Amino acid sequence: MQFTYKKVEVEYLKIGIIGAGAIGLLFGAYLAEENHEILFYVRGNKKIANLYIEKIPNVPEPITCMQVSEIKALYSMDLIVLAVKYHHLEQLKKDLDILPKHIPLLFVQNGLLHLSFIDQLKQSTIAIASVLHGAMKVNEYTVRHLGIGITSIGILRGVWDKTDAFLQCSTNNFPIKFTTQIEETLFKKALLNCLINPLTTILQVENGMLIKNESYKKILKNIYEELMEAFEEWREKLTWNEVVNLCKNTENNRSSMLTDYENGRLMEVNTIVGAVIAEAGKKDKVLPVLHTFYLMLKELNKVGDRHY
Repeated sequence: MQFTYKKVEVEYLKIGIIGAGAIGLLFGAYLAEENHEILFYVRGNKKIANLYIEKIPNVPEPITCMQVSEIKALYSMDLIVLAVKYHHLEQLKKDLDILPKHIPLLFVQNGLLHLSFIDQLKQSTIAIASVLHGAMKVNEYTVRHLGIGITSIGILRGVWDKTDAFLQCSTNNFPIKFTTQIEETLFKKALLNCLINPLTTILQVENGMLIKNESYKKILKNIYEELMEAFEEWREKLTWNEVVNLCKNTENNRSSMLTDYENGRLMEVNTIVGAVIAEAGKKDKVLPVLHTFYLMLKELNKVGDRHY
């Protein structure tokens, strides 16, 4: 799929990124390519002054970014992107509380639980995003872009007067759109994650195997049917064919949950699977197949690197 955007003269932004995982590096690299000033806030001994994106078959070239280890260095930013996993957000609460209230925050977490965390914050303007890119962190300063997807952004609170400037960051490889239905978009992604992540993690297979193997495909269809029974309003908005096509289009990808498991990191079990199960419970619906996977994943979960 190709996305075409007409470029006009843009305002260059100062953008802070908290977190240097795959999505944080991907955002930093593509935004820096558009000549925005990128400042990573990281802890530990990470070195990402020269950042690389692997866009096969192109040979990656270094992209200059800066990094800091003090939150005060972000006080002059036009935007701060929160690119850490949900379970790292609570560790950042004190840092976020001392940020100037006028600096907009953009949250790019998977799942749903970060919405409750956001309610605790004092910032005047807060946005959330649903990110559909496939990305893998190769090392501290290299990210491999595995699949292009749209980043959908919506304003939860306040007004950001630089949305037009940020929208101009859109490229064929890094498309961005703003939406007034971001919470619905986020929930759809959570449903898709519930379909793919738990099963690929338990089976330790790439996404494509979920439809290539007939037994795995039947399990996937069972999870889909019980989700649609619980959330009947989603049957037309998330079809079975869309699920199958997603598995085809990302057939060689390893899901984020499986990647976390293989690298001994804490998996996002509660914010993705647990949160959807809780939403079904509010409708007096049960998800027995998904709940079984949820319990298995909780047992497999490992506490990983706490640095961001």
